[in-house]
Amino acid sequence: MKALATKFGAIVMSFLLLFSTLSFSVDMHFCGHSLVDVALFDEASDCGMSQYADLMDSFGCCSDKEIVVDGQDDLQAIAKWQPEVPPAFVAPRILGLVSEAVITEQDLSIPPEYSPPPLISDLPIVFQQFRI
Repeated sequence: MKALATKFGAIVMSFLLLFSTLSFSVDMHFCGHSLVDVALFDEASDCGMSQYADLMDSFGCCSDKEIVVDGQDDLQAIAKWQPEVPPAFVAPRILGLVSEAVITEQDLSIPPEYSPPPLISDLPIVFQQFRI
């Protein structure tokens, strides 16, 4: 049920983002007080009175109305959240790195008289584990 709710929430948020950034225009042509044509994303066609343009200016019978819906253009990515680490957690780690550096600087060579323990049996053959 939780996975279904998570997927549904992701889909709802993606549609919200899509519709908040979507921009479109609706163009309407009126002849007198009646609507003649409506166009989405385009210019509405006229009622055929454009041939009488000089008369239309004097009578004012035709008009065009355009509704523009501008979407959001300034989207910003959100930076990842990074927790603030208090100095009490940083100092022991730095001291640990310094002490490791001091230890590695010392001479840790193996004495020449050291010999490895005797090999009783060949372990890869005993356990039948071979590298391929």
